[in-house]
Parts: sequence; structure tokens; C-alpha cells
Amino acid sequence: MSKILITGGNGFIGSRVASLLSKSHKVVLLDLVKNQKFDSLIYDITDNSWIDSVGKFDYVFHFASVGWGSYKASNPVKLIHTELAGLYNVLDYTLKNNTKKIIYSSSGLLSDEFKRAFTFSEIDSNPFFSYPAAKLMGEYFLKEFHKENNTGYSIVRYYTVYGENQHDGMAVPSFIRSAIEGKPIVVYGSGKQKRDFTYVGDAAKATILTAFSGNTFSKAVNIGTGKNTTLIETAKLIKKLTKSGSEIIHDNFPENLEALETERMAFSSSYLKELIGFECKTSLEQGLKKVINSIEENGLSE
Repeated sequence: MSKILITGGNGFIGSRVASLLSKSHKVVLLDLVKNQKFDSLIYDITDNSWIDSVGKFDYVFHFASVGWGSYKASNPVKLIHTELAGLYNVLDYTLKNNTKKIIYSSSGLLSDEFKRAFTFSEIDSNPFFSYPAAKLMGEYFLKEFHKENNTGYSIVRYYTVYGENQHDGMAVPSFIRSAIEGKPIVVYGSGKQKRDFTYVGDAAKATILTAFSGNTFSKAVNIGTGKNTTLIETAKLIKKLTKSGSEIIHDNFPENLEALETERMAFSSSYLKELIGFECKTSLEQGLKKVINSIEENGLSE
């Protein structure tokens, strides 16, 4: 049994990882709010006072950040500060406590296409780049820290993860809420943008296998299904599964968002299987049914 600290453990993916890990490990969450289901430490990740106060842990799963679903309404400076100051504190902690490995939550937005397109001249004109830019710098920061200190790490890059209890700012819960309430399902642009929709249960399992695999030390691991589905196809499937009469309508992208939203997220799952012996096999229809059933049982969350 290992002692595991999960920063941002109240979040969408972090809480799912915590639930799975707690079956065979000692799990403690570090977040801004106490979690009634787990031992919790109440700290701001950017405040370094926690480093010498939380005790020793074998692994740190670092999810604490300003999430993709909520960052759009946030101050980009605050987002970048949270990402990098928080990561620095986590790395400082792992070095002082000889932690075996940090598992860093990154994003499938960091595709080769994005990296080629990203230049610092674009930051001033496009605040939506703040999230992937912060993750890109976080990955670089982590790798340089490893070179200097030989600290253990694995990077997990999530593609379009969806599932129960997800923030309404994301496409799947937004579409489902509209369908159940009989409101128009709003799709930005043509709806032909393709996404690798990955069920959160699969993403959590892949994250844990990545953490404990000997094949993933000092590597970045892409977590997804390898199958692309357009947003318009997703909206139609949700209508079918909810038996909704909602109209699917198209709207213009919010200003500056199109540069990220229209990019195709290409992904191959063969390397993931090679590294950890696991594939994210939950189909989009199967996953959506789980989410819809959960909503029908528990109601729509605000």
C-alpha cells in the first residue's frame, strides 16, 4: 500500500482517480474545500506553507489548476500563476520528501499542430491560449526539473474527457442538459470539429496504470480512445439517447475561441496500449448512457 497525495482531488478527473486508488492505497486530497469522503488537507496549491506541513507521500497526482471548463471566464494571469506556482510547489515538495513520482495532469490540446501554431506573438491577442500555454510551460518546467534533480514523473495528456458530474461548461454535459430540458442544443461553428471523447472511468484507470508502470518514467502519455467523433454527431446521438425533441442550432464561436475549437485532435491509442497494456474502450454511446442515467437518478447539477 502506497501513501498518495492528490492535489485538486475534488475535481472531475481527480475525484475519480481518488475513488479508484482508495480501494488499495492510502489517499489524501489537497484542495481548497474539504471532501467528506476522503482525508483532506485544506490549502491553496500556490501557497507553499503546505510543503512542510502535510507529511511524506510516495506519489503525488497533481490535478490542481484552473480547469478547462471554467478558465474561459477567469483571468489568464491567474490561470498561468496557479499552474506554474502550484507546480513549482509540488516539485519542491517531491524533492524534499524523495517522492517516487509526480503524475502531472496535462492536455491533449498540446498536439503538434498547436505547438507549431503557438507563438508568443499570439498570446496578447488570444487569451484562450492561456490554458494550453500554461500546460505547455508546465511540461517543460517538469522536464527541466527532472534533468537537474532526477525527480520521477509521468505526464498524462487528456483528450476530451467526459462523464458523470462534469462541469456544465463542457460540450457533453451542456448538450445533455439542453436535451433533457428541451432547449436548443447549441453547437459552435459547423459542428464538424472532431474530438476524441474519452469516458472518465477509462481516463482514471489509464492514469493510475501510468503512475505505477515502469514504462512511463519521465514520459508523456496521451490518454484517449483513438476514435474521432464530430460535435454534430455527438449532439445527434445525445438527442437519440435522451429521446429529446430539442433542435440543434449553430452559433458563432465566442471571440478568439475558434483557433482552439476547430483544431482536429488526432490521436493513436496503440502507444498507450504498448506502454501500460490498457485501452480506453468505452464507446461514446456507452459512456453517454452512463452520464444520462446518472442525471436521471440524481438530477441536473448546477
